[in-house]
Amino acid sequence: ADGEVGPAVLHGDLWSGNYAGCPEGTAIFDPAAYYGHHEAEWGMSWCGGFSGDFWRGYREVLPEAPLFRCRRPLYEAYHIINHHNLFRGGYLADGVELLEQLL
Repeated sequence: ADGEVGPAVLHGDLWSGNYAGCPEGTAIFDPAAYYGHHEAEWGMSWCGGFSGDFWRGYREVLPEAPLFRCRRPLYEAYHIINHHNLFRGGYLADGVELLEQLL
């Protein structure tokens, strides 16, 4: 059914600083693993570091679900507000702006 969600094991901190190429392939490390909706991994996509090819490959395995574009600001806001909590800086205004998109 549209919107049905099954739990997935998520990396939880998927950004360019947590993967590296090696002779055997790609290594992903420093997880903050938890069960959740697979789309939550997109919450760190604002940090950059993954190419369009990466995200296209991701979508080949997990196609975009209905209403993803409505949920994405929530996933991003979580990480941006967490960055404000950890590092301060200008993150809070960006997080609030994303949350306002959900209203």
